[in-house]
Amino acid sequence: MRTAIARSPVLRVCGALAFALLSFGAIAPYGQATERSQQGETPVVLELFTSQGCSSCPPADALLNAMRKKQGVITLSFSVDYWNYLGWHDTLSSPENSERQRDYAMARGDGKVYTPQLVVDGINHVNGANEAAIEMAIRTAERRLKDVKVPMTMRAEGDSLVVDIGAAPKDSDMRQATVWLLVAKDQETVEITRGENRGETITYSHPVRGVIPVGMWKGQPTTLRLPLKDLYAMGGECLVSLLQVEGAGPVLGAAIYETRVASK
Repeated sequence: MRTAIARSPVLRVCGALAFALLSFGAIAPYGQATERSQQGETPVVLELFTSQGCSSCPPADALLNAMRKKQGVITLSFSVDYWNYLGWHDTLSSPENSERQRDYAMARGDGKVYTPQLVVDGINHVNGANEAAIEMAIRTAERRLKDVKVPMTMRAEGDSLVVDIGAAPKDSDMRQATVWLLVAKDQETVEITRGENRGETITYSHPVRGVIPVGMWKGQPTTLRLPLKDLYAMGGECLVSLLQVEGAGPVLGAAIYETRVASK
């Protein structure tokens, strides 16, 4: 496990694309897609902060790939950029991914930033290679958030991606949150030729390409419509919506929509 130094949180988003999504312009049909929603359940969100230049990360990457198959779990991979000086530039890394991790550390108040770090539903973190610790963190998150979780679904309707968000539970004290859209690839396999993981070929589950604010929720049922074409253009093979308190708080709800491209 490698530890980094936390800095002040800076929220960064894809501004130009966010503007385009919020404009909700007309678009042409694109591609072929199928839906995978969480009808009747509120899935747990696992965010793994990893690095191709960290020798402790491959077991966590493999574990996340395995956990994506579990019912009621949404997995996301964020490659950070602060280990790029070690001899290999992470091909999936970005400053925005590193800032998201630091934002979580500052929001929790512990300042802990390391790889592989797995954040569960925005509220607790564990070593991403420790399966027992992950399962315990999932149970803890479910217990802490059970009275504030909000149902969400995503579906394609013509040229739009429709995000439906339910109402806050009757006794919930959380009635305001941001709706975020995370654009990711389904998987990415990388051959690493230098650095600590030289010679390794690693597959990343749902590597995130962008995190975009698309709306606000104030405790009432809400529906958002987003243009699919712009999301596909970003490599959006996997689209995840999060209902999250501010930018790095508890995840109150989540849904996933995965595109399918026919093999030729």
